[in-house]
Amino acid sequence: MTTLENKVFIITGAGGAISSAINKAFHEAGAQLALADRPANAERARNQLGAGLVVGVDLSSLEGAQAMVATTLAHYGRVDGLIHTVGGFSTGKILEFQREDLTQMFDVNMKTLAFAVAAVLPEVLKQENGFIGGISAAQVARGTGAGAALYTAAKGAVALFLKSLDAELKGSSAKAGVVYPMGAVDTPADRRDMPNADPNTWIDPAEIAAAFVYMASRSNRGRVLEMQVFAAR
Repeated sequence: MTTLENKVFIITGAGGAISSAINKAFHEAGAQLALADRPANAERARNQLGAGLVVGVDLSSLEGAQAMVATTLAHYGRVDGLIHTVGGFSTGKILEFQREDLTQMFDVNMKTLAFAVAAVLPEVLKQENGFIGGISAAQVARGTGAGAALYTAAKGAVALFLKSLDAELKGSSAKAGVVYPMGAVDTPADRRDMPNADPNTWIDPAEIAAAFVYMASRSNRGRVLEMQVFAAR
């Protein structure tokens, strides 16, 4: 086990519901945070947490990701890890999807991850026991996503990218990992979209956050590459 005390982590999509729980969990574990999101969202995350560096960022380009890392380095002087939460969801049958649906799903889920990792990895490799993590989906863990094939394919790419990254990190102390929320997550958006469902049967975002803290805290003698997080039975 390694400590997260005073390690510097960039949390992308920091203003989101799941990432808000991740912000809190990493802060409580002693990490210093760069809260990266659109400026208003990052500011809201900072106000909610009461700590952290606000980093306004556009991850649709590599240059935006590099600016995110440069801002973090200018403030903290180091980067130990990245938790990437930027993503999007869509449903639709395969024969009904539009070209823009395909582009959007891979841009928001996969391209943002690739740019963020490309920008942060050189700095993470300079530190001991760095960690890069991201969120995939239950459909990927189950191996099928009927009715959401584009989303499943994009999130499958996220998982395979991170597992391939971990394999490339062999010989260093850095590691990568993937978390799979195995069902609906208790967020304001899901409560709004499913008003008749019981949110007590959904996954608590704090449990997803705890999974990332656990993975980031492992030593190379007990690395955890993948974790599935389930709701109550």
